[in-house]
Amino acid sequence: MIVLLTQCFPSRVGGIETLMYNIALHLSHSNDVVVLADQQNFEKDNIFDQKEINFSTKRFRGIKFLRNRKKYYELKRICHSSKIDAVISDSWKSLEVTIDFLKKNKIPVISLAHGNEIIIKNDKHHKRVKKILEHANAIVVNSNYTKNLLNKISNNFKNVKIIYPGINIKKNYIEENISLNQGSPKLLTLARLEKRKGHALILKSIMNLKKYFPDIQYIIAGEGEELDSIKNKIKEYNLQDNVNLVGTVNENQKNYIFSNTDLMIMPTLDESSSKSIEGFGIAYIEAANFKIPSIASDIGGTPEAVIHNKTGLIIKDIDELDEAIKGLIDNNEERLTLGQNAKIRAENELNWDIQIKKYNDLIKEIQ
Repeated sequence: MIVLLTQCFPSRVGGIETLMYNIALHLSHSNDVVVLADQQNFEKDNIFDQKEINFSTKRFRGIKFLRNRKKYYELKRICHSSKIDAVISDSWKSLEVTIDFLKKNKIPVISLAHGNEIIIKNDKHHKRVKKILEHANAIVVNSNYTKNLLNKISNNFKNVKIIYPGINIKKNYIEENISLNQGSPKLLTLARLEKRKGHALILKSIMNLKKYFPDIQYIIAGEGEELDSIKNKIKEYNLQDNVNLVGTVNENQKNYIFSNTDLMIMPTLDESSSKSIEGFGIAYIEAANFKIPSIASDIGGTPEAVIHNKTGLIIKDIDELDEAIKGLIDNNEERLTLGQNAKIRAENELNWDIQIKKYNDLIKEIQ
């Protein structure tokens, strides 16, 4: 049996949530899998869990301290009643209460590391992260960039593996229509609405590009603390007819948006001083699966998600954004070629059939 410990899991929407769900789903094809997850929304979580037949999910709610304790007691119960091949956590945080028990009982542990959670805040934070991850039998990072962040914390971590997030390759996708403005080209940012995702800078580029493309449409999918700021920018730049704020979207709505998108735009910012960085960027790969090239910045792990001049463009300076967007809109052949390359890479290197084999091999390796 494999147990997943996670604070981030659907029905909540997000990159780590999607990642943890796919790890659970694809591991369950050859293993018994139990997910111990936080309760985010009782009604939505219950609907999600009832539909899932491949693995079992147990939810825990309450304040953080109580959630973690409840998970710990349930994990102990499972460990005493079943043979555990591995415990996989979404980050070091989910192991903090359980790591001593797991080590004492010689249960193999894999911790994921994404980026933000291993940007060190202070000496106390450094000691906590270092202690827990040094007890893990393996650490899976989402990029070379994240691996370098780990190396700054300690050189004693065992068995650090780079496994990129995967995507599900399907021939036919179910689409759920949502209301989008008429007009083209259509640009998309699919991300939580936070400063480092670069929405404000993209809106400024949309304003600048309107003189070339009067009907340009920018789709913003996601929710977050920057929503009011984004709305203010839309009004300031007079972009009410050019921006689609669609909020949180489900998988079928996401498929519809991708099917109606020309470019994925997410030039992330270096907010590491505020403990925020893009460790990889799953949305770029999701777009690639629909033959959509991306424009990203040379920040964090994004150059590993978007290969410059092959699956999209990496800009070195945000001042290059207008020109990069205009160039790919004007050059339809180049845009289509980059999109096709992105699709080929997604299918041949990043599909979940390939990525989950790496997880299964790692589980066998640490036993």
